[in-house]
Amino acid sequence: MLQPHSYPRLLGQALVLEPDPCVVLADDDNPWLEGLFLITLLGSGVGFSRLIGGALTGASLPSSEALFQATVQVLRQAQAAPALEAALGRIWPGIALFLGHGGWLRLYLVVATPLAMILFWLAYGLLAHGSARLLGGQGQWNATLGVLALSFAPWVFGLLQVLPFVRVPSLLLGVWGLLIAYRGLEVAHELPPDRAALAALLPMCVLLLLALMGLMGVLLWAAGGGLG
Repeated sequence: MLQPHSYPRLLGQALVLEPDPCVVLADDDNPWLEGLFLITLLGSGVGFSRLIGGALTGASLPSSEALFQATVQVLRQAQAAPALEAALGRIWPGIALFLGHGGWLRLYLVVATPLAMILFWLAYGLLAHGSARLLGGQGQWNATLGVLALSFAPWVFGLLQVLPFVRVPSLLLGVWGLLIAYRGLEVAHELPPDRAALAALLPMCVLLLLALMGLMGVLLWAAGGGLG
């Protein structure tokens, strides 16, 4: 069982794609448990940072209602369809929350952030493990989850969101994490570089496709509700 004081060193090594932390996690007695604790700790820290930073940002912005009315006026001046205005009204609470408004609703970030990370970790881990085994990997499920937990290491920069108006680009962190996942699968499954890269990429393509389909469904629902 690893000690929490060793996490900063492991995360730092993972950020520069060193194989040593992957070896440590893969050889641990309970790699999945270590990964779960690491992601929960990191996700909770990012969630609290978003909560505080969002509150500070929201306090310095116009009210959510004023922003909504200003946006509606822009749409009306552009002679946008009424259905677009109705759809905006349906999704505005989410937009306002992203902008830093939301009041007590922002507290959901403390729970939702680590939960979202854990769910993604499990979904990606399942697909990545299956891909690696199909490509000739020999690693175990526990070891796969352990090393893939390190792919969340770039989210340490998410702690910077405790500052108002600071937004960390998720795309950059995702690509960085994908490189770490490649290194982890290479170590845990003893795969050659090309197969390890393929095993890391395939699950991400599947999850992005599912996310795109879900987004399209939400937009169709919002537009359909406005037309009704």
